Amino acid sequence: MLLDLEYVVFDLETTGLKVSEGDSIIEIGAVKIKGGIITDRFDVFVKPPKPISEEITKITGITNEMVFNACSEKDAIIKFMKWVGDLPMVAHNARFDLSFVEMAFLKYDLGRFNNTVIDTLALSRYLDSRERYHNLATLVIRYNIDWNEDKHHRADYDSEGTSLIFYKMLNRLVKNEIDTLDKLKRYRFIVIRKRVD
Repeated sequence: MLLDLEYVVFDLETTGLKVSEGDSIIEIGAVKIKGGIITDRFDVFVKPPKPISEEITKITGITNEMVFNACSEKDAIIKFMKWVGDLPMVAHNARFDLSFVEMAFLKYDLGRFNNTVIDTLALSRYLDSRERYHNLATLVIRYNIDWNEDKHHRADYDSEGTSLIFYKMLNRLVKNEIDTLDKLKRYRFIVIRKRVD
């Protein structure tokens, strides 16, 4: 059952939007959630190969000083994926975050990324197709999640907010008789990556 599973809800902060043009991860934040309860947390800064721009610092609040002694992207991804294990992963606008994870796997020869990944942005568009906005700031209001907009765009905080929204979304799916992960996987625009066993 969807509601009985444990999930990793994660978010990345990066030096920019284009992994194909050399942008990289500067923070990985995540929570494990089961039954609507956050059971564990993960947060790590990552030292990028190029300085963080003033624009990114304004958005994220992450400065070059904060990442100066941080671990490398390779070490951060290895540590993160060890923490994740084979749990299904969830992110808001997951294609963006997944592009950075998969690029790290490729760059550092870490093997094959093999976790199921669920996109809450696509899930929101499915559940509330008549609504115009589906960004995180809108969804916390729609789902009545306690939220501090000043902390938005930090990976740890965004992953927590997303996890609480996701659990409420799961309850709506179950009411619509989409009650197992196998049933949800049929919606390929929502489950953008499927674990291959």
